[in-house]
Amino acid sequence: MSTPMSPLKTHPTLPPDILPLVGCYLLPVDLLQCVQVNQEWNTALIPLLWHTIDSSLSAWHKILQEYDSEHAQGQKDEQWLQLLFNKHAHHIRSLKVHHRDLLRFVGQSGTCTRLLSLEVFHLDGNETLKEHADQDYNIWHGQGVSSLDECEERAFSDIVLSPLFEGVFRPEESRCRSLTSQKRDWFALQHFWLLVLTNSGLTFLHMSRNLRCLGNFVDESGPLYYKALSGLKNLITFSDPYYRLSLPALLESLPLVKHLHLEMPKWNRLLDATYPHLETLELREGNIYIGDVFNILKHCPNVVYLRLVGVMLQPMKYYEDMKYGGEDDEDDEQEVVLFGVEDARKILGDTECRLERLRMNGGANFEYMDQFLPLLPYLIKCYYEEEYY
Repeated sequence: MSTPMSPLKTHPTLPPDILPLVGCYLLPVDLLQCVQVNQEWNTALIPLLWHTIDSSLSAWHKILQEYDSEHAQGQKDEQWLQLLFNKHAHHIRSLKVHHRDLLRFVGQSGTCTRLLSLEVFHLDGNETLKEHADQDYNIWHGQGVSSLDECEERAFSDIVLSPLFEGVFRPEESRCRSLTSQKRDWFALQHFWLLVLTNSGLTFLHMSRNLRCLGNFVDESGPLYYKALSGLKNLITFSDPYYRLSLPALLESLPLVKHLHLEMPKWNRLLDATYPHLETLELREGNIYIGDVFNILKHCPNVVYLRLVGVMLQPMKYYEDMKYGGEDDEDDEQEVVLFGVEDARKILGDTECRLERLRMNGGANFEYMDQFLPLLPYLIKCYYEEEYY
């Protein structure tokens, strides 16, 4: 007589503390299936499913492109999306934005305040399918706004989400965008900065040039930018390839930052404090004077990687004017004395420069630079694009 078989269990069981350990190795598509198994699995794994939201992934990309279309009504439409983020946005720790409407849905939830990483990528062209169709129609029929004054009126620029934003932003020119698109852009820009202001735990912040397709600062050197950054006490990596920022003001706002990737900064004054935490500095546009390079190395002694577009020959008088606040006299007919090795040595003083890699993308005067290389005892590589020397 055979032994009767015990009935199969109808629900999978795992110790509750094991589920998150297993879940962290699953892909989002697998996590989505798992959270639908039962309530226990849902509770344990939902935070993992929502930990990282990347709108370039196929599911999010499709939803964000079609949420305002006719066939989405009553299903995955705007109301459904907003309710979803209202319920789960507090779980998000890493937000990768490829669609500007993601900023709006996350921001309107009011609960996304524990971000560790915020990255904004290519936004231009990632509007909804309906917006693309409307824009094509406007182009075909010659509709659109080219005047910035008229655009400001139509782009709802008088509506701000915070008193901090009064008079701070101006909308981008409409370029045949519909009023709906202009309004979405205007609020997405504000929601981005609200996320920066309300997520003081950020350790990684990457901004895209495409933020300008949403709108611009009236004055990019105004106080809001630095106020927002000064609240990010844990920020380790900061990337802004668009705005021209004051490097001294930026380092004062982010005294613990380790990695900076910037547009060509404004050299309105030299560095005068020490920033020992900075390890990487990339300046992506424009040439700088050699004296400014050694001023950076003096006050950021632990920089091991420095990327420049190029280094310019520098009259010594220019450096003295920057240091002492003098004015350049264009009519000065005195003999021009170039900034030399001894001048660089005086700037460094007793500072031990730990630079290991120096990269220049163009405009570099290698013959002029060669004389300064002995002042960099830890230098391993100095190269122009892929050509080492």
